[in-house]
Amino acid sequence: MILEQTTKKPQVSFWEKSAYGLGGGGEVLMANIIFILVYPIYQAGLGIDARWIGWAIGVPRLWDAIVDLLVGHISDNAKTRWGRRKPFIFAGAILTGLLCIAMWSPPTGQHKVVILGYFAVISVLFFTTYGVFAIPFYALGYELSSDYDERTSIMSFKTFFSQFIGTVFGPLAFPMCFWFGSNKIEGVRIVGLIFGITIILFGILPAIWCKERVLHQDPIRLRDAFKATLKNKPFLIACGVSLFMVVGYLLVFPLMYYINMAYILSGNEQMTSKLTMYGSYAYGITGFLSVPFINYGSRLFGKKAILVFGLVLVIVAIASSWFCFTPQHPYLQLVLFLMLGPAMTCAWVIVPSLMADICDFDELTTGCRQEGMYGAVNAFIQKAGISLIMIVSGYVISWTGYNADLNTSSSITIFRLRFMMILLPVLFLATALILAYIYPLSKKKVCEIQQSLKIMRVKVQG
Repeated sequence: MILEQTTKKPQVSFWEKSAYGLGGGGEVLMANIIFILVYPIYQAGLGIDARWIGWAIGVPRLWDAIVDLLVGHISDNAKTRWGRRKPFIFAGAILTGLLCIAMWSPPTGQHKVVILGYFAVISVLFFTTYGVFAIPFYALGYELSSDYDERTSIMSFKTFFSQFIGTVFGPLAFPMCFWFGSNKIEGVRIVGLIFGITIILFGILPAIWCKERVLHQDPIRLRDAFKATLKNKPFLIACGVSLFMVVGYLLVFPLMYYINMAYILSGNEQMTSKLTMYGSYAYGITGFLSVPFINYGSRLFGKKAILVFGLVLVIVAIASSWFCFTPQHPYLQLVLFLMLGPAMTCAWVIVPSLMADICDFDELTTGCRQEGMYGAVNAFIQKAGISLIMIVSGYVISWTGYNADLNTSSSITIFRLRFMMILLPVLFLATALILAYIYPLSKKKVCEIQQSLKIMRVKVQG
């Protein structure tokens, strides 16, 4: 039973939405910094086998997925003077920022086994503290409003700031490695320091400025909370959408780096980094500029229609890479990023808004608010899938026959890289599209659920 929650529709101010959005900017840096830098630094720079790097990322993400369940359950049941979520958000942001600094200060001059071991240990700790921050952060966002459309507005703020900060900082991460010191290994140490401090500054803002609407409730057993999520059909469908969408999207970028190195730019790593930077800017700018239109479209056509549209556009964009990635016109690949920006932004805005609606559906069934557990289980499913894909991607890169010591690659290597960059992501994204199409909670259904919840809360509080 919920012990404290307003029965009135909570008002979320512009500044509170902005603080939550800036926290999303810190979260997107936490989530992406490893995927941006790990292969250029640890594989191409320090000579660690791509397969071992895949394991060093994948296994910690599996551990992180387990930690998420514990953090979600603990934060759902936490009772502190600062609330259920904010202490975890504050501590998680600081610890993750410090570990980001450590991750990009590798022990050069050591045996490759020592370097790999260092990265693996830091990776485990980094993903653990990232979970301590992220799960309560997601849960806080689900709780900020009970209004169907206001939830999309909150997630629009989060997506706007995430895209903006990701656009400003993300594309610079690899090129900045050449700005400091005599090589990228020296430069990445300064880059890690800059990103670590930025993560801390943005990450602590939601803990300082956002208000918690559900202060505490009767304790829920971990087993019962977990079982409730697995019985929630809309939640499982939304999790499937999120899983296959994220995995399909993330598969593109490691292979894109190697396609540029092996096929488009013949081993020119600095030019590869510049093209990646321009692409990231194109993705980010079109992404955050599309947020107001997505928010308006969701109100006009519904969340489900906008999500389906975005997934279709992602599939078309990735399929177009076969024609857009050509040595004759290297900059033509920016078309992919221009399409991916608004397409993926549809998903980044809509899926978290769906999760907030699903928590209403769960409360009507169980009488409890379990945003932390729902966020954790969703993250668990995603990270388990991503862990497998990160492990597999190392083998895919190895299978293609790519050799970083050669300036040119064979035609079979090039074909394999290009083919896998399209096949695997499209298969995953097509599955996400099918699941999005059958998602059952319409606006009418959610409004009916919320009306029933108002009656139930009045009875409990009266």
